Amino acid sequence: MEKILSCLILLVATVLLLPGSFAEETQVELVENVTEILPVEEESLFNATYTADVNTTTLTMAVNETVLVSLAENPTTGYMWNVTTSSGLEIVNGDGNGTYTMDAAPAGMVGVGGIHEWIVQAVEIGNQTFSGTYMRSFEPVTGEEDTYTLDITVE
Repeated sequence: MEKILSCLILLVATVLLLPGSFAEETQVELVENVTEILPVEEESLFNATYTADVNTTTLTMAVNETVLVSLAENPTTGYMWNVTTSSGLEIVNGDGNGTYTMDAAPAGMVGVGGIHEWIVQAVEIGNQTFSGTYMRSFEPVTGEEDTYTLDITVE
């Protein structure tokens, strides 16, 4: 478990720090683990990324700002995130379903997990929520599933 947490922290640090080394005009300012959030553009940079270790977090955004939510997932086992958003949020990548990237693995290896990412854009003022349940779609909800919640105040 410690290895997974270390990998997630390294992944988040890479996502936050690496793009900044290539963008000459982008300045990132860290404020209590949340940084300025940029509007969606081609090849946009996300200065705030939320992962499963930042659960039930509250965030303030302006209309049209975006945030990246990144959660580990292993669809080869049937387990996937079932996410929902309130009406004032919109998932703007992967045709509204986010995008999944499998971890690197040797050729022919099966059962490899990866990362599912959703770019969430604030589209309406008010209290909004991005939430997900990690489960197999063919099994009934038991209440024991892993969940993720990001409460967002859009101003």
